[in-house]
Amino acid sequence: MKYRKPAVAGSFYPGNPAALTKIIGTCLDAAEKDSHVVDGRICGIIAPHTGYVYSGPVAAYGYRLLAGRSYDGFVIFAPSHRGRFKGASLMPEGFYSTPLGDVEIDSDVARDLLEEEFFGYLKDIDELEHSLEVQLPFLQTVAHNFKILPVVMGTTDPELCRVMGETVAQSIKDAGKKYCVIISTDLSHYHSYETAVSMDSKFIGAVSSFDAEKVKEVLNSGDAEACGEGAVLAGMAACRKLGAERVEVLKYMNSGDTAGTKDQVVGYLSAVFTGRGE
Repeated sequence: MKYRKPAVAGSFYPGNPAALTKIIGTCLDAAEKDSHVVDGRICGIIAPHTGYVYSGPVAAYGYRLLAGRSYDGFVIFAPSHRGRFKGASLMPEGFYSTPLGDVEIDSDVARDLLEEEFFGYLKDIDELEHSLEVQLPFLQTVAHNFKILPVVMGTTDPELCRVMGETVAQSIKDAGKKYCVIISTDLSHYHSYETAVSMDSKFIGAVSSFDAEKVKEVLNSGDAEACGEGAVLAGMAACRKLGAERVEVLKYMNSGDTAGTKDQVVGYLSAVFTGRGE
């Protein structure tokens, strides 16, 4: 059985289980005190993916909502930072390991998806990608007895992203499983604090509309940035297919608010996709 070893434990987040549990708990506790109730069935969340000292306080706003809810699994749409390619990389079976333990891949659904031409397994892409890995310790803290579909997006082509997101959602529905979508993205990179807030507000406005066309337009114009563009587009399509009807912004901050200087910051967003029911 294959185990995907952690690539960024000890750098993006603590490699020591006790220290990792402590930093996640601190982030979740702070978010709990500052959060409000979200109505409806949670179909997905957006979470950032840099080092926990920078983005963890924002990621916690989405993850706190998953505590106490029951899901069979989570599909994580995350961008590749190591190269563009057509489609996405999906590990077909085995486990993702973190300092908090192992997370099993939903091999039944993964194998079904790997029959599609735009899914394959690219080991060199998957094994060093941080944007998916950093989501797992948060999931391990708030959820139990779940499997994952780890989708590392190599494309930002809007139509292909839409088809891929809908295909993933349909495979989950065909399997009769209850899944939640995790969309991994950061926003603008290395602008001044004021510029970042302005750019990020445009992206947040587009995402809040739940309109992929508006997301594409604002990114293509250069007025906003998101390193997880493909993950956002595919994840939005998957959320809608799974019953999401609206998007609610939970928290925005950038690294100048959390643990960095304000001269060159990275933007972070936490948002939730909800539908009818519980």
